[in-house]
Amino acid sequence: MKPPSRFVTVAGAALLVSTTLLVATLLRSPLPLLPLLPCLPAVTAPSGAGYEPAGLAALADALVYYATTETVPQQSRAEIALSLAVLRRRAPMRLLVFGLGHDSPLWHALNPGGVTVFLEEDPEWYKVVRTRSPQLRAHLVKYRTRLDRADLLLDTYRGFPSCVPGAEAGEPAVRGNAACPLALHDLPAEVYENEWDMLMLDAPKGYFASAPGRMAAVWTAAAMARARKGEGDTDVFLHDVDRKVEKAYAEEFLCDGFRVGSAGRLWHYSIPPVARRENSTATAGGEEKPFC
Repeated sequence: MKPPSRFVTVAGAALLVSTTLLVATLLRSPLPLLPLLPCLPAVTAPSGAGYEPAGLAALADALVYYATTETVPQQSRAEIALSLAVLRRRAPMRLLVFGLGHDSPLWHALNPGGVTVFLEEDPEWYKVVRTRSPQLRAHLVKYRTRLDRADLLLDTYRGFPSCVPGAEAGEPAVRGNAACPLALHDLPAEVYENEWDMLMLDAPKGYFASAPGRMAAVWTAAAMARARKGEGDTDVFLHDVDRKVEKAYAEEFLCDGFRVGSAGRLWHYSIPPVARRENSTATAGGEEKPFC
């Protein structure tokens, strides 16, 4: 075999020396192409103070809950996003939720610094959710209505003066208004003593004849929104609008003219107080709608 030439030998030695010098240089200096980690931030708060804000603690509880359960909220992602847009814009707020459910820790956590209150009609379910999520502020309430009487109530409620807005009678009261079969007249005092910026109507049950249905919840939400004295409108969300009763009562009391959004089976209403409305009554098919 022919031995390598003197030129090849010298070139190889030069390449080896150059490579050795390059490696040594790189080992002594940081690599310019690799991203550098920023310096660690200073920890100034005292140990254990990280969850002091109530909103952070609630958010942590919700994250752990949903990360460790296979049970998902009743509403879809698109439906939750519709409500979240209002929460992002208005929180901290006063949020009244009709019903306890798998999504209750979520609504509580999404209103940091605000007040979130839940109303539940099922005693057994109330115990289950309160045991699992004791941080929730919830009340056990009773309804006088039955789903199988929803059509009758809708056809006859105008015969009860205490159920209908009027120039002489003024706005219908909710608290203590036992004369109106649609009024939730006996709720905890704090429900009446606060104005609610947002109401979520996802209860009571409305899928069998003897269930309470959401007739009274819808009427009460509409009456509260009409009577608002504070700034802004009342955001009302009604779930399960694919069902006959929810849809009919929404059209009668929450009013199509105030509907501002929808997603899936959820409708969003922005209802102004009656003090900021024009003196007119909406009609549908030639029939007046006193709440609209």
